[in-house]
Amino acid sequence: MMHRAALVCILSPMSFFPTTLAAASPGGEACRIEICHSAVTSCLQADLALNPYARTEAEKQSYCTAFFNGCMTREVTADLPWYSPQMVARFLQCPP
Repeated sequence: MMHRAALVCILSPMSFFPTTLAAASPGGEACRIEICHSAVTSCLQADLALNPYARTEAEKQSYCTAFFNGCMTREVTADLPWYSPQMVARFLQCPP
């Protein structure tokens, strides 16, 4: 009898977990992808000649592409010109 009680305690949180994962909507994901791609495009169009990490075209491509993952994980900082206030406002309006 004691083993059943322990099993119920272990399984109860697991039954909640899939519900938590379903909270992110496909529409919200598509919204964030579109905005993050636009941030990368803006970065690629920027003059980064003074940036030691983006001197060559290949370095610039690598440097700017890295911002996609940061954007998707919501690490958007206001000190970069390709994260405009309008882009951040649109990003915050994406569904969860």
